[in-house]
Amino acid sequence: MQLDLLFTVANSLAFLTWVVLCVAPYHTRVRNVIFGGVVMLLALTYTALFLSTFDMTMANDMATLSGLASLFSSKQAVLLGWIHYLAFDLVAGLYIAQNAKEHQLHKRVLIPFLLATFMAGPLGLFAYVLWRTVRTKQYTF
Repeated sequence: MQLDLLFTVANSLAFLTWVVLCVAPYHTRVRNVIFGGVVMLLALTYTALFLSTFDMTMANDMATLSGLASLFSSKQAVLLGWIHYLAFDLVAGLYIAQNAKEHQLHKRVLIPFLLATFMAGPLGLFAYVLWRTVRTKQYTF
């Protein structure tokens, strides 16, 4: 499959998945399909790309910022990194949804945190955990 097409498919799938997660964050079946279907499909795609491109000389490049930057000079490497982000940001979104459900927080307040996680993963996760900690007056995983 062409890299540009794979990028478009992965992006579209992730976007639609985030829409569904925002609409039904507390629906167990939705979360199961997202994790077992979408996240695992992204993980499989990542694995296939990784195995087809990675060699041991690249491990040395990952040890420095300059080396890492040189790794991202190819479209395939950028796509690999992007799929990595898409998969793990979704896992963070699933954590937020599950955690908020366990703390009985209203699902409408999750939308800004889920959108922030979609756009800037760690920022959205951090904002949610901070807000939840203040709201519930306890820090728990």
